[in-house]
Amino acid sequence: MNFSETLVKRFFSSYPHLTKYYIAYSGGLDSTVLLHAMCNAKLPIHAVHINHHLQIESDAWQQHCETTCKQWKINISVKHAEIQKSPQKSLEDVAREARYKLLEKFVDEKSAIVTAHHQDDLAETILLQLLRGAGPAGLAAMPVDKKFAQGTHLRPLLSVTRTELQNYAESHELEWVEDPSNSECDYDRNYLRKEVMPKLLQRWPAALKTLSRSAQLQSEALSCLQELARIDFLSAGTDQEQTISVRVLQELSDERIKNVLRYWIQSHQMRTPSRKTMQQIVSDVVRKKEIETTPLQTWKDGEIRRYQDQMYLMRPMSPHDPSQVLRWKIDQPLLIKSLKRTLKPSELKENQVVVPDGVKELVVRFREGGERLKPIGQNQHRSLKNLLNEAGVPPWERSRIPLLYHQDQLISVLGYWNVELLCETS
Repeated sequence: MNFSETLVKRFFSSYPHLTKYYIAYSGGLDSTVLLHAMCNAKLPIHAVHINHHLQIESDAWQQHCETTCKQWKINISVKHAEIQKSPQKSLEDVAREARYKLLEKFVDEKSAIVTAHHQDDLAETILLQLLRGAGPAGLAAMPVDKKFAQGTHLRPLLSVTRTELQNYAESHELEWVEDPSNSECDYDRNYLRKEVMPKLLQRWPAALKTLSRSAQLQSEALSCLQELARIDFLSAGTDQEQTISVRVLQELSDERIKNVLRYWIQSHQMRTPSRKTMQQIVSDVVRKKEIETTPLQTWKDGEIRRYQDQMYLMRPMSPHDPSQVLRWKIDQPLLIKSLKRTLKPSELKENQVVVPDGVKELVVRFREGGERLKPIGQNQHRSLKNLLNEAGVPPWERSRIPLLYHQDQLISVLGYWNVELLCETS
């Protein structure tokens, strides 16, 4: 079936709740055809061009997109990406991340970003993911629709081949720009497109369709895995979002533990660690029987720690010097740089801290060991160490709790205990 505006209309009729479509318009063949077809289908569209400034022709491409949209009476927004090269990522990956970060700002719950990925792109992505050793999430490749920021990301052309798009463009006498980097085989995707795919299609003419079908099957398998992960997470979850029960996890197979960990990590918008790191989390954190210290496993995006029966998922902790002493004018906020936290005057009232009349300044310290206090409502002095143990406060958090002092007297372990003042002098 040839690509047409009718097919486009039929696709978008499945999303009646969406009232605006933001088309990622690069000026290339694929996005030009998509823009033209959606315009002819009289859909509520708005073009978005991202200028990456990676090619000499970048500004000329931007001008072409603006001119085309003016001719077709389509509103267009132009955004400029800041590309910061990374040794861990390809330039293509960095540019894509920067592009989607800008596109996120356009959508809400009633709108969608629409991209021109087609069946050839899908096949190339599956092959790339296979060569990277990806699992179901990677091999599911490109879904037709998915949640994106506050809205939706749609790919209406996944059943359409590049050849069909070319035919449409030529029959409508469309003009588009050609990115010269697309012909450079130094990039993995271009090598697949130029060298590998033609040979595959020569031997297996239906390869695009069969690879697309494989992606759909992987997507179904992924849905089942995610449903199982949700069931296991509900069993292992606690009343705190950042913790799950180690005891419950230990009753599962290693495969199900890794499945629920992936689900948990991704729900916090973190990248999942490598296969090797995931296995270390299972063996060194979950399965470990004798716990003398607090097991820890880190990766770039986060870290997992264990204390007693709880496993904690956290962003990497910043270095913190517990020997620092800060003076806090309690009518003003106090920034604690090492904790990336600001103490606000309202926290004193919220935590029922008793500040002597007339006192305008408190001293903020942190636990270094040996502190003793008599919490309000208790009959005797206790060591702070024992109190923290009984309260189940994880060891890594203990030296980060602000301790409030007035005239060398500890008056509050902020958020936990307040102290009966020996005297209320100003």
